[in-house]
Amino acid sequence: MNKTSFSAFIKEEIITYNMKKSEIEDFLNGFILANSITKDETEYLKLTIKNPLIFNYVVSFLKKLKIQYQKSKITITIDDYKQDLYKISYSSPQHFFAGVFCGSGNIMDKNSTSYHLEISSHNLEALSLCINKLNEYDFNFQIIQRKNKWIAYIKKLDKIADFLAAIGAKKSYFELQDIKINRDLDNSINRINNIDFSNLTKSVKSSLNYSKMINFVLENNIEHLFSAEQLIFFDLKLNYPESSLQDLSLILSENHNIFISKSGLNHWLIKLKQVYKMYK
Repeated sequence: MNKTSFSAFIKEEIITYNMKKSEIEDFLNGFILANSITKDETEYLKLTIKNPLIFNYVVSFLKKLKIQYQKSKITITIDDYKQDLYKISYSSPQHFFAGVFCGSGNIMDKNSTSYHLEISSHNLEALSLCINKLNEYDFNFQIIQRKNKWIAYIKKLDKIADFLAAIGAKKSYFELQDIKINRDLDNSINRINNIDFSNLTKSVKSSLNYSKMINFVLENNIEHLFSAEQLIFFDLKLNYPESSLQDLSLILSENHNIFISKSGLNHWLIKLKQVYKMYK
């Protein structure tokens, strides 16, 4: 059994909603603008629809509107289509642009990290009129040519979600928002974990360096350069390398009656580093 793509999921959600006659007209006009291929300057046009559910719904819409057509397995031909393809006219923008997306729209897979939504047409003039209208609502569609088609696309996830909401694809909109929320949460967790790991790595390296310096002082008999309190601190630093300066400050005060702040201990470590560099 083939897995339904996210594009097909959205289209099937839209087309199965109950629509009034005027909404069907708007939907069909948008669908034909995006999907049709016209022949010469005649009113003949051909629709190609590979999705069986959408194909059957479009046929039922044509019947409801009493539009004459012929059909084969995946194509529908209309010999006398009266609507002007170069004039964007509708009473419901939601249903018109829903028809446009169902006619030739495509969207990335839900699990993709590369976002895009596109609408295509064989007719640049008709597509440009459509996109100019959409961009009045700040969707910022761009148009490029690909082979024998013109493609209008957006790549920002927020704009894609707004478009789905605008064409009435509510389930798909919320599904996309859930994916965005989960992805943002995962990114935040990864960022925090990376920061924690980075800090841990820095802490371990720092502790190893100080241990090396303290051992150097002891091995070279230069303890006289430090006070008794400082040497007690260095001994604690060797025995508890992973302890923070705040923790060591607490141990010094409770167990050795040495009262010094975290900042003061840091100054002792700076002195240790200076002596190490001087005698190394």
